[in-house]
Amino acid sequence: MGLDTVEIVMAVEQTFGISIPNRDAEKMLTPAHLISYVQQAVSSKPIQQPCLTQRAFHRVRASLSEATDFPRREIRLETRIDHLFPEDDRPWRWDAFRETSGLLSLPRLIFGRGTLLLPKHVKDIVSLEVSAMSKDLRATGNWTDQEVRSVVRLIISEQLDIKHFDDNDEFVRDLGAD
Repeated sequence: MGLDTVEIVMAVEQTFGISIPNRDAEKMLTPAHLISYVQQAVSSKPIQQPCLTQRAFHRVRASLSEATDFPRREIRLETRIDHLFPEDDRPWRWDAFRETSGLLSLPRLIFGRGTLLLPKHVKDIVSLEVSAMSKDLRATGNWTDQEVRSVVRLIISEQLDIKHFDDNDEFVRDLGAD
């Protein structure tokens, strides 16, 4: 098992609060194997509900609308953050957003300084919210199969810095993991 794969397994273990023995991890050649393993480990259910990303977007959009006074319909995944937070009142509106969204891990802005380097778009904040939601779900133990799949794919995407892949791609051969 290479370093990339070890980091993926460690991130999955931390996110879901599970332990994956090395002998099991070595058998996980594809994202589908890892997803299935985690679904069994957390006893996820095949309940159909909106995906985590959709739920996160709606929460982020509501918080952004409240903090910036932009109508919800004008806030989309591709909306630039600097468009929502004009420079003249950016610091206090940004802090209001951090508070209402509960995403206190977002960087603070120092008055008169601070520019938003990351996140650049609403979709970047949504990814952070998905991570925060996964911690909430872990605490309640109410995972669905769909949520487990979404979070595991997000972890793989972040760890390997890839955006598009199939669940049946092999980590080493197809996704370039070492």
